[in-house]
Amino acid sequence: MLNIQTQYQTLSEYLLEIKEIVQSWAESQWITAEIARVDSDKNGNYRFELVEKKNGDIVAQIGAVVWKDYVHTIHNFYSKTGINLQRGLKILFYGKASFSERYGLQLYIYRIDPSYTVGEMELRKKEVLKRLEKEGLIEKNKVFELPLVIQRIAVISSETSAGYEDFLKILNDNKYGFKFYIKLYNSFVQGQEAVPSIVNTLKQCANEYENYDIVVLIRGGGAVVDLQCFDEYEIAKTIAMMPLPVFTGIGHTRDKTVADVVAHSNFKTPSEVAKFILEKAYTFDSQIERLKNLMINRVEFLINIEISKNNNYIRNLNISINGLLNKLKSHMNLLLNETASIVLKKLNLEKEKVNSITNKTNLKLSQFIVKTHFNLERKQQLIFEKTKYNLNFKTIELKQMEDKLRLLSPDNILKRGYSITYLNGKALKNTENVNIGDFVKIYLYKGKIIGRVINKEDDSGKLNLFEGN
Repeated sequence: MLNIQTQYQTLSEYLLEIKEIVQSWAESQWITAEIARVDSDKNGNYRFELVEKKNGDIVAQIGAVVWKDYVHTIHNFYSKTGINLQRGLKILFYGKASFSERYGLQLYIYRIDPSYTVGEMELRKKEVLKRLEKEGLIEKNKVFELPLVIQRIAVISSETSAGYEDFLKILNDNKYGFKFYIKLYNSFVQGQEAVPSIVNTLKQCANEYENYDIVVLIRGGGAVVDLQCFDEYEIAKTIAMMPLPVFTGIGHTRDKTVADVVAHSNFKTPSEVAKFILEKAYTFDSQIERLKNLMINRVEFLINIEISKNNNYIRNLNISINGLLNKLKSHMNLLLNETASIVLKKLNLEKEKVNSITNKTNLKLSQFIVKTHFNLERKQQLIFEKTKYNLNFKTIELKQMEDKLRLLSPDNILKRGYSITYLNGKALKNTENVNIGDFVKIYLYKGKIIGRVINKEDDSGKLNLFEGN
């Protein structure tokens, strides 16, 4: 039971004493704190909830206010930094404590130092980069070799991002007709949810890395504070540990974010990422076209050389045959002349002895000469016909060789249903040089096919072109 004589005070009287103590002892000071909440009232005043954290736990908390008479300090902060005061920012402000019987203890903020917040953000960024470098993660993603053509792309972005729309438009509407497989992994790219959201989508891409050539992390431009999530250690570490190359296209004009530093390749905007991918595809296509033209020119050159060799062979053969015929004719004429001379000489020597049989001898001699001449002409005709036959036979052989060369040309081979399979730019000749999962390019008479090896059968050496029969 309360003694009626006990001294007591009303609440307002007690709080008034506290107010007098606070007002008499409190002095304006430069104070650092983290913003937990900020909003403005209808009168133009800004009210804050300020906290101090240690090891992630709140160790101090108090409300604060910027009266409308001092609101210019907020405008000055934005004009100097481009950052809106918001949750999570650390600030250095000049203010003092004030106590009200109704509203309790709070801080009045008169000035906010922009340089402290910017410096705090930069210091945090440097600490993250130092940690990543110590752990050997800065260059880890850069060691991946890019494919000759980037076609299968995993995109981490907000589906409503203008940067994502620009990225799609450049790749899908390209004038070369190149086709790309693009899958969006929808994610928050700013705000409190951004870090866990981006980390989770990166891990999803890592689990499905065999389906993609690269991962692209993009977002449109924004204020410096909107890009703070890309300076966080968790995102940077996840990028560094990805099992395939990561590109960043974070729309910003300031220095690189930590995510840019650890990524395989970084670009200023999503559009620049798309242009790089498109240019790489165009370069590869141009190289293929150039190699095709070189191969065609080389084949035509070899065919022309063989044709020239064949023409020279035919020409030389004709010259040799004509020379042989002329030599044979000359020899035959000489032989006839020598024979006639010998016969006449013998006739003169034996003329006196064979006067009685002159008529008979002359007849036999005439018969012998006619027969000899006939045999010589017959041999000459046989030699000429045999030579002509050999010449025609050689001409047919040359024609067959020319047809064979034409049949062996790459275009005719491909036209008959055959194809050429390349692995890493080299033609495949057996299954020992290819592994399951390798990507191969198959050239047909019209067009090409790019695929992945899902099975192979090692051949015993016997060629079975009709396995399906």
